[in-house]
Amino acid sequence: MSPINVSIKINDTIYIRDPLGTKLGRNLIKHAIVLIYDIGYEQFNFKKLAQSMGSTEASVYRYFENKYQLLVYLVAWYWDFMHFMVCMDIRNISDPKDKLIKAISTLVNSLDSTMTPSYIDQSKLHDVVVENASKVYHNKDVDLLNKEGYYMSYKTIIKTFSEIILEIDNDFEYPVGFATNLIEQSLNYEYYLNHLPSLTDAKATGNSNEKTMHMIKYMIKKVLGI
Repeated sequence: MSPINVSIKINDTIYIRDPLGTKLGRNLIKHAIVLIYDIGYEQFNFKKLAQSMGSTEASVYRYFENKYQLLVYLVAWYWDFMHFMVCMDIRNISDPKDKLIKAISTLVNSLDSTMTPSYIDQSKLHDVVVENASKVYHNKDVDLLNKEGYYMSYKTIIKTFSEIILEIDNDFEYPVGFATNLIEQSLNYEYYLNHLPSLTDAKATGNSNEKTMHMIKYMIKKVLGI
């Protein structure tokens, strides 16, 4: 099946020039995902990215001021696309309890490669987000960047989850907080399973996505009684 053309629009304060608008920019995104996945964000820089692309550092700086902005862009793209996938998967579900479980399942089970453009390696982007999303929000400039709209993609998917929670229990006092915790747990638990398993209660064998889903469903049942 050919990938479906889904339009993703990232807040224009994050970049100098939208990389999705040019062939060079899309190539930049493709190589950035693979390189961060391979060597880690800490070792990643624009010089290495330019070499991987067969281009120059100057060409990279036409799109992003620094590697933090590039990471923000990748994470924002991920959340925008994931929000699209969640909305697609729950659109015909009327029971809000089933809707929440399906939304969590979509979140945990990564992106659908048949829905992503060719320059996005969905599996590697998922791993990049699992390992690095917290770096986007935990920084000294977070208040300023928040005012500039850096985190709108993340806020949008949390809002959707919080609305589903209120469909289940209109009197629930912490729908946004619980939605945030569910999404953070979906990333953190997978990360701990793969790297720090002693911080989880899971057995040594088994699929990390299945374990993460099982844990989150347990939490939802305890908190919302479903």
